Amino acid sequence: MKLVKTLLASSLLTVLTLSVSAKEMPPAGGTPGDFTVPATQEMTLDNGLKVTFIPYGSTPKATIRLVTNTGNIDDGEKVWLADLSFDMLRQGTDTQSAKALAEAVASMGGEIATSVGMDSSFIGMDVLGEFTPDAVDVLADMVMNASFAEADLARLKTDSQRNLAVQKSSPSGIATEAFYQSIYGNHPYGRLYPTTESLAALTVDDTKTFISSNLVPNRSHLYVSGVFDQTAVSKAVKAAFADWQAGEARAAKTVLTKPGPTLELIEREGAPQSTLRLGLATVDATHPDYTKLSVMNTLLGGAFSSRITTNIREDKGYTYSPRSAVVDRVGSAVWYEGADVTAEVTGASLVEIFKEIELLASEAPTAEELKGVQNYMAGIFVLRNSSRSAIISQLAFLELHGLDKTYLTDYVQNVHGVTPEEVSNIARKYLDSASMHLTIVGDTATVTPQLKEVKALEAYQ
Repeated sequence: MKLVKTLLASSLLTVLTLSVSAKEMPPAGGTPGDFTVPATQEMTLDNGLKVTFIPYGSTPKATIRLVTNTGNIDDGEKVWLADLSFDMLRQGTDTQSAKALAEAVASMGGEIATSVGMDSSFIGMDVLGEFTPDAVDVLADMVMNASFAEADLARLKTDSQRNLAVQKSSPSGIATEAFYQSIYGNHPYGRLYPTTESLAALTVDDTKTFISSNLVPNRSHLYVSGVFDQTAVSKAVKAAFADWQAGEARAAKTVLTKPGPTLELIEREGAPQSTLRLGLATVDATHPDYTKLSVMNTLLGGAFSSRITTNIREDKGYTYSPRSAVVDRVGSAVWYEGADVTAEVTGASLVEIFKEIELLASEAPTAEELKGVQNYMAGIFVLRNSSRSAIISQLAFLELHGLDKTYLTDYVQNVHGVTPEEVSNIARKYLDSASMHLTIVGDTATVTPQLKEVKALEAYQ
């Protein structure tokens, strides 16, 4: 994916701050309440398109988002085909140019947005509520009548080649790609970047075929969230999408992961920092242990006050922005710790990371420490879901992973139900230090001698 979206999104959540110093802490607040899912109304068109209306808020705006069960998982051997294909939808239709489309949506008080993920992608827009029926017409036109002009694809490929060059020259991009390949191998989850040659070889016919095969109503869900006239919007949806032809259901792809331990040291001669990725495959969002895993991750490395961050950032100054995260895939997930550390303390940083993992696995945290993490997680969960688009994202997450709404309604309660002993048990159960995948991008002459001093890496040599 172009910007390694999942890791960047995970990293964004992990830098949200929770002060570790008591003197800097504000007065303790009350326990956050349970999250309430707004009331929704659903309908399904004859072609299989699901539609959900979500009256939400009082601001006279609406978010319209067509979410489809497709993405880079369906690239095949043509990595980034999904990205280019969705970009092509914005370049004009049989009757409107890209400029005309953008101006039409701007006149409604909004703009067009597309996003391609590994398993799920969307095209949509935010508009003033009164223009929601008109926006539905524009959206349908882009989805069903995209022009797919050669000149547009050539321009988009040029932009993508620049982006590819940036990503492939970035230590973070290099480490992330190698790390996921060590876990998923040749599966699409392990292929983040195309080659310059394969990207250049993509054709207009490739993008047309991708859209016609994957962006189909029976794999899509249209969400409308905000303040709008539901009767008028419902009528517009039925009229605009009635002729959209259903396609084939996507065949499930088996996800196989590679066992660790593995160690890959990628040369970046003279680099003043080493970029680390340490982790392994773990349980996905449908597993009974998933919430406990999330709590454990937040305490260990997933918040600014987490143990690893406090250790290697605050106490020792080895790095500025370490973070751990659980990255979701369909039928799989990955736990990882990432950091850019000063090259001379690469080994020392790994010693401390492994030490914190082993400590949590052997000793339960105090009730006080855990309570702070639980309040943080519950509060952030409620705050980050307080918008039109966030509600859509959560409902789409449920559908993608086959979860019901109790995942959302019971989230706060379930987070607070995790005990200190369960946190330690989960770390012991899922974070086996001898079975992880470690990727390091840095100066090998500086780093290699240090790795011999890291006892936890004896199994990796």
